[in-house]
Amino acid sequence: MKILEKALFKTQGGVCTLFSVLIVFAVTSCSTNRNLVYFSNLPPGGDTAQIVNKMSARIEKGDILGITITTLSPEYNQLFNSGAPPQALVSPQGSTTANPITTYNNNSFDAARSGFLVDENGQVNLPVLGKTEVAGLTRKEAQDKITGEVAKTAKTPIVNIKFLNYKVTVIGEVAHPGSFTVPDERVNLLEALGMAGDLTPYAIRENVLVIREKEGTRTMQRINLADKNIFNSPYFYLQQNDVVYVQPENNLKAKQADASNYRWVPIATAGISAIAVILASLLR
Repeated sequence: MKILEKALFKTQGGVCTLFSVLIVFAVTSCSTNRNLVYFSNLPPGGDTAQIVNKMSARIEKGDILGITITTLSPEYNQLFNSGAPPQALVSPQGSTTANPITTYNNNSFDAARSGFLVDENGQVNLPVLGKTEVAGLTRKEAQDKITGEVAKTAKTPIVNIKFLNYKVTVIGEVAHPGSFTVPDERVNLLEALGMAGDLTPYAIRENVLVIREKEGTRTMQRINLADKNIFNSPYFYLQQNDVVYVQPENNLKAKQADASNYRWVPIATAGISAIAVILASLLR
């Protein structure tokens, strides 16, 4: 009888152990080792290279530009920045003074704040100057062009231009997909991914797609974030309205979903172990 009990106990213990090993193997086989490191081929000591792919943003149709013009004349300033004639100071007797003093209303710089739309002809309609073509120019080139036009009628003009709707869009396997406005019209791929909260563990880092539309042509380029050579790519620095799409690893997601179905495994293992202990106690 004692020999049978010992044999039964050993058999039950072996079955329990074997079952536990199989469960652990099943769960661990659902995980996949993936390279989540950026620039994995970068030398351990780092690298130094000249920046040759940086480009200045060029004004495009549909852009909204914030344009402010400053001269030595307050009257001209209001004309250029509001489009409304300066208001003369009216004396108590109702007659206009010989030397009118410009009074600024709250809407003087509304045009500069709300911006000027670059129309389908590549022009902006500026107060006093009228339609001025700026599409295809960099911000500095447009500033120089408008400065030259203003200088014909006003002394020492200073023109400032900034993009008000310079944005990039990041979608796919990132933490916070969306469109992001860039205040200084300079953003690279890594900065855009950072604004989107970085890639999720399911993202394919070797296959990030950049979609760009320029002058009626759409181009799509795939980028490998594991390769340090992306710094030399013309798509590393993003341009106005670029879209970045991060592709998910569908197989990895499926395996993760399957692994979530094994949440009962620890409970079952604990239950089997408890039963084995009880049987061992009874059979002693």
